[in-house]
Amino acid sequence: MKKILFVASLSLLLGACQEKKTSAQKTTEENAKVSLTYSNLVDTATREEVGKALEAAGISPLNAASFLESVSLFNRTVGAQAGLVKEGFTTIDSLLPKYDEVAIQSIWGKQYPMFQGYNCRLTAFTLLRDLIVFPTVPEQGTKGESEVLFIDQESLSNAPKKLFTPEEESCFFTLFRELPTIDTKDVNVHLQTLQRCWKERGITFRYPQDHSKASLISVVFHSQISPEENFLFVGHVGVLLPFEDGLLFVEKLAFQEPYQAIKFANRGAVSDYLMNRYDVEWEQPTAIPFVMENDQLIEGYRPNPYKRR
Repeated sequence: MKKILFVASLSLLLGACQEKKTSAQKTTEENAKVSLTYSNLVDTATREEVGKALEAAGISPLNAASFLESVSLFNRTVGAQAGLVKEGFTTIDSLLPKYDEVAIQSIWGKQYPMFQGYNCRLTAFTLLRDLIVFPTVPEQGTKGESEVLFIDQESLSNAPKKLFTPEEESCFFTLFRELPTIDTKDVNVHLQTLQRCWKERGITFRYPQDHSKASLISVVFHSQISPEENFLFVGHVGVLLPFEDGLLFVEKLAFQEPYQAIKFANRGAVSDYLMNRYDVEWEQPTAIPFVMENDQLIEGYRPNPYKRR
């Protein structure tokens, strides 16, 4: 019963995020001059450019190649009907690129009826698994115990290739499994709870403060089943790395949504982009999402500056 309630709560939360994207986009465009420069890594030249940047930021050639193979699989499958950027980077006057999600789901489902695809967590871990340290793999981190990651597990089981070793799968679930918290809207309390829990699980980062290396960017959500039962979970993740004179944020939006590589000038802009996408609820009983870089709050974090109050 607990799992059913938790999954229902999770579905409502993510559904609310999806439902209010259009409203958030309109508010953004009305109240601020914004733009986004991004690529879907469709063409060979851009994939090679991003691949070199990934390796320069400390990601192994093997992991970068595995990531780019998955990108190519997705882009070949959904084709031109998805609304992807066909070549290089493009700039739009919005923080929310538009894709034909109905077409993507239809095409993907016909090609892979049993395979959901890869999501943000699987993608980020593919790239950063060597930069996240697990001194030991706690027994609690084994697969099959998470009420949030069951679709991730299905994807790993049904994927056309073996993505992780058994040890890496255990580390994946150790990192992303949900954790209990208390009933409060204080983001600092939830941040400290997550930091303590990751420390207890033996999770550290090889280059926690080195901005020349790739880092894990996590959007953390607070979910409430009842006032007595509250959870934190990583609802979205991506990889941040130096690129040209600024930063590049690499993400997979969702299982059957595109890969994106987005250029940003600074970390505050990364946080604003993510909060505009996910901090979209009003008067909810839970804390707003917060954005972490590795195991610290990202520099420049603030509530969604474009949300209509």
